[in-house]
Amino acid sequence: MKQCKTLPFMFLRSMLVLFLSCLSVNTLGQSLTVSGTVTDEKGEPIIGASVLVIGTTNGSITNFDGIFTLNNVASNAQITISYIGMKSQTLSVNGKTSFKIVLKEDSEVLDEVVVVGYGTQKKVNLTGAVTMADGDVLEDRPIANVTQGLQGAIPNLNITFDGGSPNATAQINVRGTTSLNGGSALILVDGVETNDISLLNPQDIASISVLKDASSAAVYGARAAFGVVLITTKKGTKGEKVRVNYNNNFSWSSPSRLPEGINSSKWIHAINQASVNSGGNGDFSTELVEAIDRYNSDPVNNPSVFIDQTGKYTGIGQWAYAANTNWFEEFYKKSAFMQQHNASISGGTEKNSYYASIGYKGQDGLFAFGDDTYKRINMSFNFTSQLTNWLEITFRTKYNRNESDIPNTYDYMGSSPYHEVYRAFPFIPVYLPDGNFAAVAGSNFNYNIAGIMAQAGRDITSSDDFWYTGAFNITPIKGLSIKGDYTGNKFFKQQKKHQNILYQSQPDGTSIPQGSSNGVNNDKYNDTYQALNLWAEYKKTIKQHSFGVMAGYNQESKKITALKTKVSGLYDNNTPVSDLATTLQSIGEDATVWAVQGMFFRLNYDYLGRYLLEVNGRYDGSSKYKSGSQWGFFPSVSVGWRLSEEKFFEPARNLFDNVKLRASIGTLGNQVTNGNFDYLGYLDNETLSYVMGGKVISGLKAPTLASTNITWEKVTTTNFGLDIAMLNNRLNASFDYYIRNTNDMVISKTYPAVLGSSGGKENLANMRTNGWELSVSWNDKINNVGGSPLMYSIGVGLADSYSTITKFDNPEGALNNYYEGKRIGEIWGYVTDGFIQDEAEAQRMATIQGDISKTWKVGDIRYKDLDGVEGITSAKTIYNTGDQKVIGNTTPRYSFNINASASWKGFDVRVFFEGIAKRDLWIDSPVFWGFPSNSNVWQSAVNDYHVDNSWSENNTNAYYPLPSYSGRSKQTQTKYLQNGAYIRLKDLTISYTIPKAWISTVGIEQLKVFASGQNLWVGTKLFKYLDPDIVSTRQSNSKDNKLVGNLTSDGKAYPFSRTFSFGINLTF
Repeated sequence: MKQCKTLPFMFLRSMLVLFLSCLSVNTLGQSLTVSGTVTDEKGEPIIGASVLVIGTTNGSITNFDGIFTLNNVASNAQITISYIGMKSQTLSVNGKTSFKIVLKEDSEVLDEVVVVGYGTQKKVNLTGAVTMADGDVLEDRPIANVTQGLQGAIPNLNITFDGGSPNATAQINVRGTTSLNGGSALILVDGVETNDISLLNPQDIASISVLKDASSAAVYGARAAFGVVLITTKKGTKGEKVRVNYNNNFSWSSPSRLPEGINSSKWIHAINQASVNSGGNGDFSTELVEAIDRYNSDPVNNPSVFIDQTGKYTGIGQWAYAANTNWFEEFYKKSAFMQQHNASISGGTEKNSYYASIGYKGQDGLFAFGDDTYKRINMSFNFTSQLTNWLEITFRTKYNRNESDIPNTYDYMGSSPYHEVYRAFPFIPVYLPDGNFAAVAGSNFNYNIAGIMAQAGRDITSSDDFWYTGAFNITPIKGLSIKGDYTGNKFFKQQKKHQNILYQSQPDGTSIPQGSSNGVNNDKYNDTYQALNLWAEYKKTIKQHSFGVMAGYNQESKKITALKTKVSGLYDNNTPVSDLATTLQSIGEDATVWAVQGMFFRLNYDYLGRYLLEVNGRYDGSSKYKSGSQWGFFPSVSVGWRLSEEKFFEPARNLFDNVKLRASIGTLGNQVTNGNFDYLGYLDNETLSYVMGGKVISGLKAPTLASTNITWEKVTTTNFGLDIAMLNNRLNASFDYYIRNTNDMVISKTYPAVLGSSGGKENLANMRTNGWELSVSWNDKINNVGGSPLMYSIGVGLADSYSTITKFDNPEGALNNYYEGKRIGEIWGYVTDGFIQDEAEAQRMATIQGDISKTWKVGDIRYKDLDGVEGITSAKTIYNTGDQKVIGNTTPRYSFNINASASWKGFDVRVFFEGIAKRDLWIDSPVFWGFPSNSNVWQSAVNDYHVDNSWSENNTNAYYPLPSYSGRSKQTQTKYLQNGAYIRLKDLTISYTIPKAWISTVGIEQLKVFASGQNLWVGTKLFKYLDPDIVSTRQSNSKDNKLVGNLTSDGKAYPFSRTFSFGINLTF
């Protein structure tokens, strides 16, 4: 009976448990509709916040009232709420259907710090004009050096190169024209001036700050008048686990823009016609022209065209020299390889941190004959230790080695091979029938440049750059830090140029030496640099007032020595050793020193983070001036007002996160002069033009006049700025307008010729530069793109500047010099008035345009009469400009950059454009004209484009005038002024980061693979064979009708390259 009662009870209990279990499971799996509001800490709704159910594609965004709704949410799900500029939150649903979420501001946005002179500051509190970029701009790119990576990346940081060679020299300028004496930005790496940042390993760089106005650069004194570039390298972090990184980059480069070739018959007919048009009889004989025509009509059956080694047709000569050679295709490789490898280790303990790296770059150049190769090795080590709670010490060391090995061609060609490839005659073949080089040494530049490149000696340059720094930081009391560092640098450079004897093979199998001279040039340089910095900084906040004071001392010195020897007559042509030569041709030794000292200070004050004040000053001394003129005091002041912190701004705070007005004014000294001891008169030796006792006499030249009165050039910069952050820091913009007055510029004073000596220098000229710069960026994300957020950013930078002479000692207004009111870069020229149409007009032009030439032909250029006075005349002074006027300006205007990036599911895409929106160029070179302005045929650079677009009776609407060896139609003029504006796709990089779940089991923390392209495309209206980056400029006081500012560009340089690469970035 008992048993019967128990069984029904047990059954009922089991059924109840089963029911409740089912109910529980059903409840946990139930889909809910979840809604809520998202606000900031002030209760204001956040529009566009992302709300996502973790692990699903179910997401939403908040509306204008900050409200969101999510359907089909599991009751045990987790949701994440995020917004740019705010800290993300993750919440568990736990069956709830309504939420009120408050997002807090991400302090990292407001606390972002920027490296400034001798310290850091919060970006939000900056009052000077400072732009910062992190090392990411250099990552995963096939760049040969740091300067290539920075070009175009920061508004008004202007970087140009003298060519596309891997070791091309970079000119770094901040905010346009500086001084008539030049003046580049001061470049500091970890607070110390560097010789050449192209020697640095781009992978070691953590951040770059550019200090643009006088206020931000003031503490660096004399050499910072035209901006400062602060580069901070990577270092370890205390308490960080050991981290090992390895990355590589393999790339292939090819020339980006090269001229086309030309058929040798077409070329020789065009050359002879130009000679006839110039009153000549043709540069090449009828016999040679006919022979080359026969060869081109049937190269296989007409090989017997003979030219001797002087380039003259003989008919029975030694070798068949007829060819159709495209020298650009022969001279440059289709592709050149580069590889880079970098490895680093970093980490730290509770009190110590360290970072060590090593990098290697090996690069093949583009020369197809006589290979050019380049190598760089970088090593760095950084160690910091907290010895006590008040003392921290740091030790840094760097070693950079650079090597280049290129053909030594100058001694054979008299100019660079980049010039000669334009001049090479297309009927000269590369090889002879026996496989040896043809025409290794002809006359009048009628030679085989490939053979010379292959047989030439080598030009080998190597440099060793060793740095060491010891630093300390003492913090005896709260808010006070006392810092100091000492840096030493030893820089060694050696260049050996071997002039080899060239050989020309003969039909009988022998080889004849071409010239008997061989030799070696040995140049050795040794630089020793020392720098000492001591400074103290104290910060204190009293209620709503924050104060900061910094004061310090700086001392730097540098000694430069050089030893140069030149020998000839080597015993062994293949052993380029100076001791194994018969003749010492020359030996010279140079030594120079300079030093600077300075005391500096900075005072900072802010009230409630709303009103900002900074005062800087430096008392600077330079060895470049005589006693009594060596020292100067250079102050600056800047203020800032954060309107967004004012009460009246509260209604707009939903839209604006930060609005700050800035203003600064300050003066810096510029010590840039052409010499270190211009205040002293000095003697120099000179080989004189007469002989005594059978020997050429050497003597001393008359001394230059001492420039005893020169002192600092004074550079005063006024800057107004506006910084805006909007929409929870998604939209950021910064604008600066500046006026920079460079006063007391040092120029040479003109003295009567009877003085018998060159004049001294004085502070006699002033210049004003006006400019502005704008940067705008947008950072955001799109929620739930294929189940993951898409992060993206877009940035635009735009800058402009121009410079005007405001004082110059030129009372006559001569145009062969600077004058008051002159815009730097002015191009003076004629207005083109079409072509001369007939013989009668050509005869009249002999009188009308007789100032230019007495001979004119149909198809020549006609110039416009501007002054109404009979006859076309050139400008003489600003008061007598004749028929010329300002027709353009070489100053680059409206430089811009556009960058965009996106990240999604481990994929990253980055694209970067840069360019110049306005620039005029006058290209006074056969590269543009094809035919030279004189009778030297070897200076021609004729190709198909020149011939097809030159005036002839059958082509009267041509672009070019009648071909000739005359400059009469090639005067500076409007028709042929070139538009130097361009836009370039500088970088396109695609990378993929392998998911951690795939690699964590083998101890890999991160693995990224990437592919990149550099200089992939350029859009420009510039002459089709010129690269906008390669039009190097020259300025002369006597060029183009003696009009200073007609900067001419010839485009003859090592070509820039289009590069494709791939690599990996691996972290353990």
